[in-house]
Amino acid sequence: WKLNEADNSIIIGKQRYRYAKSRKIDGKIKILTIKRDALGDIYLYFVCETSENEVLVRTGKSVGFDFGLKMFLNASDGKDIASPLFFKQNANAVKRANKNLSRKVKGSNNRQKAKLTLARLHKKIANQRNAFHWQVAHRLVAEYALICLESLNLKAMQKRFGRKISDLGFADFVDKLKYLSNKTGSSVIEIDRFYPSSQICSACGYQNTKIKNLEIREWVCPECGSTHNRDRNASINIEREGIRIFFA
Repeated sequence: WKLNEADNSIIIGKQRYRYAKSRKIDGKIKILTIKRDALGDIYLYFVCETSENEVLVRTGKSVGFDFGLKMFLNASDGKDIASPLFFKQNANAVKRANKNLSRKVKGSNNRQKAKLTLARLHKKIANQRNAFHWQVAHRLVAEYALICLESLNLKAMQKRFGRKISDLGFADFVDKLKYLSNKTGSSVIEIDRFYPSSQICSACGYQNTKIKNLEIREWVCPECGSTHNRDRNASINIEREGIRIFFA
């Protein structure tokens, strides 16, 4: 292959392709990966060797987040982020597209068109989710110097809650958040998944093992009498544990 950045073109074999540049190519290109998706669109992925300045860890506000289904992130400071559930929003359109595809004769042009329609819908949903993740990640690293999260067993959660977990794409979001934090000087701390963040009273530290039942959304501490919202209480404890780990 041969790249011509002047006119955004690349020669692969003997064929010349024009491409839309999403960002400037920095550094020396080491690896080029070419992928084609279900719609036939071609993507170029460049791995480049660059020299970057060291980003120093900055000081500022900290926050704890508890991942949820109704709320994408329940924040310790009350600035919750709602779950968009893009697949659910487009579920009826996907259902119609699947039904239309099933009616087409295998091998026909109409079936190929129906497959492309369905693929476009899934790509639209993936793009919406990806854009949402980047927007939230940029907002968080701009506001907080220390972001504390709970590491999750997402496979187990998928078995219990089904498609909702995949629709939220929490693992992909955390990867984006870590990537941006490395560039801005923010820190992302993941606490152990077995830390009982929901069971501990954030007011007095008493551990209430009865709160293992996920159906309990609010509870009163039998030790100090404080009333807790399950998710808010968990996010406060996650922030405190994250701070402890960060400064340990």
